[in-house]
Amino acid sequence: MRRIKRVLVLAAAAGLSAAAAMAAGVGTTGAQFLQVGVGARPLAMGNAFAALPDDANAINWNPGALGEVKARNLTASYNSLFQDENQGFIAYASPVGEAGALAVGLNYLMVSDIPRRAGDSEEPDSTFANQNFVASLAYGKTVSPGKLSLGGSLKYIREDLDSFKGNAMAIDLGALCQTPIERLTAGFTVKNLGTKIGPDPLPLTFKGGAAYRMFARRLVLASDVDWLAMDRRAYWDLGAEFWADKALAVRAGYQLGHGADNAGSIVGFSAGFGVKIIQLSLDYAFVPFGDLGDTHRVTLGWSF
Repeated sequence: MRRIKRVLVLAAAAGLSAAAAMAAGVGTTGAQFLQVGVGARPLAMGNAFAALPDDANAINWNPGALGEVKARNLTASYNSLFQDENQGFIAYASPVGEAGALAVGLNYLMVSDIPRRAGDSEEPDSTFANQNFVASLAYGKTVSPGKLSLGGSLKYIREDLDSFKGNAMAIDLGALCQTPIERLTAGFTVKNLGTKIGPDPLPLTFKGGAAYRMFARRLVLASDVDWLAMDRRAYWDLGAEFWADKALAVRAGYQLGHGADNAGSIVGFSAGFGVKIIQLSLDYAFVPFGDLGDTHRVTLGWSF
């Protein structure tokens, strides 16, 4: 079981946030895949996104921002992770008049061909797979127009690992507000408040930050702090986005706090771009992860 858990830790490390899984030690929490971020835009910005989500990606980053969703939109992401690992995310959000906005989402992470050994042999006796899913239903509403939006997400979590099959329920809660400073927004979310999965608690995470828009909103500077409560680790996220014109954006980010992760150099850096054509968008993020390798994230969006 300890060897299996180590494999899961490496799988979770595919996202910037999941570095905490390695740093905290094996078996600290269950469902570590919940810490793997989704969406190329937020990942390119170093996960500094608590005060920025304005589409269906809010279901993952801050459900409180759903109250600001003004049009129906669909987002789909695919992450090229390490060998035999892949992750996908699809979500749909829609305003429901003055009642707020609803969203549904499905996130998965799969690891295939994990070797199984009865002893210390060079060749595995057989292989097995690890399958992780989370289905979410979220709601957000503006409670003070132009000033404050609140929201929450109900999640069903499923984890299959060889003979282990675990289920859990959890909620995320979030808020997005306009500060007294013009063009400065703040966001806060608590994620994975819920039951245990098997013998382990879920990776409870607190995230809060701010985003400032300048130069006629063409440049966005964002900063978040992530606190992984069970692992007792904190990360400081910094991100920037610049729209060269209405169709092209460039992004970069850095997540501080990886000094103890021992994953090699360049860990924490990210970069990417976005292209928007009428109602369609394409976002890409490059996220190197030191000795574990480089990851590539692609997201397609449709607003209608």
